[in-house]
Amino acid sequence: MKIYLHIFSLLMLAFGSSCSDSFLENEPHELTDAVFWQTAAQAESALAGVYTPLQDEEALGGEEWCGMEAFSDIGYMNDNYSDFIAMSEFRALQNTENDLSLNSYRSYFQVIKRANDVLYNVPSIQMDETQKRRILGEANFLLSYAYFTMIQRYGGVPIYDPENSDAATVRGSAADVWAVIESSLTAATGQLSMQHEQGRPGLGAAWGLLAKAYAYQGKWSECRAAAEQVINDGFHTLHSSYAELFTIEHETASEHLWSLGARFGSYPITPILYLPNDVWGGDHDEQLGAGWRLVSATNAFYDSYQAGDIRRQATVAKRNVDVVTYNGTTDVLRAPNNQSDVVCIKFMQPYATRYENWNPGLDVPAVRLADVLLLHAEAIINLNGGGPTNRTVGVAEAATSFNKVRTRANLTPIDAPTFNDLMYERKMELAFEGGDRHFDLVRWGLAAEVYNNTPAEGSYKPARTFNPAMHNLLPYPQNEIDVSNGTILQNPGYQN
Repeated sequence: MKIYLHIFSLLMLAFGSSCSDSFLENEPHELTDAVFWQTAAQAESALAGVYTPLQDEEALGGEEWCGMEAFSDIGYMNDNYSDFIAMSEFRALQNTENDLSLNSYRSYFQVIKRANDVLYNVPSIQMDETQKRRILGEANFLLSYAYFTMIQRYGGVPIYDPENSDAATVRGSAADVWAVIESSLTAATGQLSMQHEQGRPGLGAAWGLLAKAYAYQGKWSECRAAAEQVINDGFHTLHSSYAELFTIEHETASEHLWSLGARFGSYPITPILYLPNDVWGGDHDEQLGAGWRLVSATNAFYDSYQAGDIRRQATVAKRNVDVVTYNGTTDVLRAPNNQSDVVCIKFMQPYATRYENWNPGLDVPAVRLADVLLLHAEAIINLNGGGPTNRTVGVAEAATSFNKVRTRANLTPIDAPTFNDLMYERKMELAFEGGDRHFDLVRWGLAAEVYNNTPAEGSYKPARTFNPAMHNLLPYPQNEIDVSNGTILQNPGYQN
């Protein structure tokens, strides 16, 4: 049974306003449409319900978001999810059933369904108009974010229509999905304000995601214009320290255009997924807990940092070489159970003082200013003759945005950055933040060139053969194909 075809009845308790992401703490209660959609409090409760599926392990809050890095050339999955690993290694699949992919699909489609319910019902509620605009703006943003995530993975997906539940079994084209993303984000830019509470998107997030949507479509003039709305807003700035961005103390830095709010001891669980399951190799008895080591970094990625790039020490650590601080102890990393010599430590800081819980309450960075700055530079490079097919063309006009990111990493500025320079910056800046490296290579048309020429590092990261006609997309969840009674077709190359 497809849960997202049912009328949304699991809605959140009345919203509690605060300057934190405490609105996520509300628990669902069953209500019917007959008694719902009457008050501002119910509108806030419904909006809180839109965020909930994003916190699932299979969505932005956990394994699928982290696991997408295994598709790139910088990471791999240590264990579990054999079908997902097979997909990331571009191996022939015996079938396209995959619980992680299926549950991720359903989580994001729940976001789409619930956001649409808000957009459909809230306009008729008698309430403060400023509050209403914000609610609609957040719903439009979350709707767009979910569709954006799904089109990255599957291409065209059903366009949900609150007045026609059958629409959820008819697959829209990629062009249809991009049109919804653009229109919803454009609407959000007229509804959201610059100031926003923790865990909620503001105006900068809407413009930033819109710039990214344009970049994926190669709409470079539009991408540049949208990015400049954020860059020139006078509100968002790059945080001075790259490492601090991924700490609880600085998760509200203005560079974070939107992060998924986290609760201590609950979801999302991103930090624990990267943390090694044995940091010290038994050398320190005071170790009280450890991670799941779901995703780790390759040795080749560690070695690919340019000399002096301080992002390496904030992102990865090499066992028996690098010093880390964990659970009150500072020592050389051991990580004896890791398959490569390198682990991702980008989200490890909350465990530095003491391991208290499997989730320390660290928000998940979803849209950052650094990403937007690099998209802005990419747009300018493409508008001036550079790009994936002209990677050595230097474009001086792109230097300002490009070097804001590069110089923070302690690297020498480049007067006329090339597309090759841009590729390096995006690879290092956004590593282990949801798979941007893989999706960048796919949208640039360079995945086959990079992956097929990357030698095997071991059984955990074998040599791979990437076929763009097939591997640009993930297999569509077979269960969704089955329940559509044939109206949804499998992506090319994955037919059972």
